[in-house]
Amino acid sequence: MTVVQWRYSSSHFLVAELMMLFKRFGLGLFIVLAAVMMLGTFAADYETFLRQHYDNPKSNVGNRYCNTMMVRRGMTRPKCKEVNTFIHDTKNEINAVCGNKGEPFGNGLRRSLKQFQVTTCTMKGTSTRPPCDYRGNSSPRYIVIACENGLPVHFDEGQIYRYLMMI
Repeated sequence: MTVVQWRYSSSHFLVAELMMLFKRFGLGLFIVLAAVMMLGTFAADYETFLRQHYDNPKSNVGNRYCNTMMVRRGMTRPKCKEVNTFIHDTKNEINAVCGNKGEPFGNGLRRSLKQFQVTTCTMKGTSTRPPCDYRGNSSPRYIVIACENGLPVHFDEGQIYRYLMMI
């Protein structure tokens, strides 16, 4: 057997072995990989939620809190995020809204049973092009979030925005 024949037969054998393994374990392996990828997505969504909405204790950045925090958290590029709320409480308390400290609130959302201290940053003006300029409103309010696997992944700004329009 020549080297070329041996390489061909050994690579052919390897492919055949891999195909046998896939036939035997393929579906199971696919399910495991899909589950791992989904958990990674949930973790990324939770991390995004924390980056955009969690600030405890409230950062001491002076009277330009919203402008500073929106830049720090990456919400001013490539365009200005119009409204964003920061929650000033522990991760455990926020996460608990996905469980026994929250109640269903339509379309898969959950509303907190207690009020949280929050700061809502709203853009001044109408242009979403940087530089961004925000005004802040701090007060205790109920929060409305979406949860996946027991963790918050989305903050419903619409509930806060309607509240701010009423005051």
